Amino acid sequence: MRLPRTAATWRPIALAVVAMIGVTACAGGTTPRPSANGGVVTIAESPGAPPNYIFPLMSGSYFGNTNLFGFDNFMYPPLYQFDVYGKPGFDEALSIAKPPVFSDGNRVVSITLKHWAWSNGAPLTARDVIFWLNLLSAATDPKAPSVGSTSAPGPGWGNEVPGQFPQNVVSYRQTGTYSLLLNLNGSYNPTWFLYNELSQITPMPQSVWDKLSAQGTVGNYDASAQPRVALPGTSPGWYVPADPGTATSGALGVAQFLNLQSQDLASYATNQLWKVVDGPFALTQFTTSGFVKFVPNKSYSGYPKATIAALEELPYTSDSAEFNSLENGALTVGYLPTQDLAQRAALEAKDGYNFSPWYNYGTGFFPYNFTNQRTGPMVGQLYFRQAFQSLVNQRQWIRDFLGGYGFVDNGPVPLYPSGDPFLSPLEAGKPLYPYDPARAVALLRAHGWDVVPGGTSSCVRAGSGPADCGAGIAKGQSASLTLYYDSGVTALTNEMEALQSVTQKVAGIDLTLKQVSVASLASILFNGCSPKTPCNTWSMGVFTAAGGYSYSPDYLPTGGQLYATGAGTNPGDYSNATADRLIAATHTAPNYASELRDLFQYENFISENLPMVEQPAGLVQLTLYKRNLHGLVPQGIGNQFFPQFYRLG
Repeated sequence: MRLPRTAATWRPIALAVVAMIGVTACAGGTTPRPSANGGVVTIAESPGAPPNYIFPLMSGSYFGNTNLFGFDNFMYPPLYQFDVYGKPGFDEALSIAKPPVFSDGNRVVSITLKHWAWSNGAPLTARDVIFWLNLLSAATDPKAPSVGSTSAPGPGWGNEVPGQFPQNVVSYRQTGTYSLLLNLNGSYNPTWFLYNELSQITPMPQSVWDKLSAQGTVGNYDASAQPRVALPGTSPGWYVPADPGTATSGALGVAQFLNLQSQDLASYATNQLWKVVDGPFALTQFTTSGFVKFVPNKSYSGYPKATIAALEELPYTSDSAEFNSLENGALTVGYLPTQDLAQRAALEAKDGYNFSPWYNYGTGFFPYNFTNQRTGPMVGQLYFRQAFQSLVNQRQWIRDFLGGYGFVDNGPVPLYPSGDPFLSPLEAGKPLYPYDPARAVALLRAHGWDVVPGGTSSCVRAGSGPADCGAGIAKGQSASLTLYYDSGVTALTNEMEALQSVTQKVAGIDLTLKQVSVASLASILFNGCSPKTPCNTWSMGVFTAAGGYSYSPDYLPTGGQLYATGAGTNPGDYSNATADRLIAATHTAPNYASELRDLFQYENFISENLPMVEQPAGLVQLTLYKRNLHGLVPQGIGNQFFPQFYRLG
């Protein structure tokens, strides 16, 4: 839920970021701070999705909006913020650092921090950024051993893309108390590097967290295993990433320790590690069932200071349970389940709520599992993905299950907000794969399938010819898929049951549905699947009823985190050499025209290649909020919300 800043002004940031591609930033700093008035704001959590990870460096199993944008960021905000008054863009006013300066042909990045402080009074310095970089390098090194539980290994970063951050940083060093330099392995588009690479950095309190055990003393363990190199004219030398040391010392050892501490949810409110924060709020209560209470961090250096007395997040197991709280007026901010839209007027009149649909800058999809040894060869065939997509009735889902809110997804670049310059004419046009059951049946029959409407279709022409089922699909193999989806959301259940019905009745595709919690679904999808270590339990997985991915913390829609081979948020392990090449081109474009050309080529290819199942996009939730709450709308386009702007009265 994005909070507004009145009288916001906009200006280009090309003075600091060279070769910009036309994105603007909020100047900030002129908005009057809300007056202090206290009060407790209560917010509904998504059903079955309470926060469950506090350490900002999290693996794919925990890398979701709940932890990133409704929990961790209140205590440990990122170095750079993006989300300007409900529109995508760099937000200088809320950022910990000034805009980066690129030099040497965009191969060197200079970062200067504003003078923030931690809640224990220690200054937030460049050493705290180096601490993040050291731990990130160790946690993402391919040679690092797996540690911790199988659901949350210590090494790992959910936003990792092989060859990108931090691997594209050759070396880095602190140049002053509040400044550091990064040497890159090539010339990168400055906007892409800011929006999708530097956006990942979260300063962490090195003077408190740099430990190998709870009883151990704080040291410089993160730096001890990081090799130094002597570069001309430098002192004391540059850190070189990609060497984590051993599993018991150095940066990897610290990452392991903090990861294990973060898995102890019961200690979140009492563990001294998490008492030191730099964000607008500090954690005072936390239960393993999901109740969370924050109070303002009185030492917060950023803008603005929180004026509410406390922020409470309330857990729910289902839409109906949350709706009951709305009816009772027990929530300051909640969501109206789409199946309960008819009750909107009554809630507004009786309980004093305002209504505001919350849209985000994202796309709607759910992933195929290309590693599944039985179903992977099926979904690996473009014709099969085209046939399956032709059975997804997005318009009906929006009309019948989402109350008319949302957008038909047509590719990897969001359709909201309108006028996005990064949206290609092809993707902005008519749906490439509209609902067309006849086309689905024709495609399957043309490629060697005996289609049995109402039954189970099977391959009758095995082989890899143009009229065959395709490589890896055996004769007699049935068109059977297993789809896992998040429990507790009625709209999503309705969508999946509608999909199951049409695939079976029309095309004989047997879709087995399995409901699980968000945490279980994350562990199923983000469990290290690859061609070498295939996962055979699932064929597809769905988290939300409208929108599968928001562009945050990669804010420029160039697709590396989603579709690049081996990317951390590419759970089904989609891999395509053409896609990799087109994605890479968007990272190095020297100017705006080149960036648009390369981005259009990438998104057109992805739109046509269908690496994931497209579903309705854009809608986060239908927000209801009390009329006496100010500073909520416009809501965050990056799935973020900033309660330091909340004011009751």
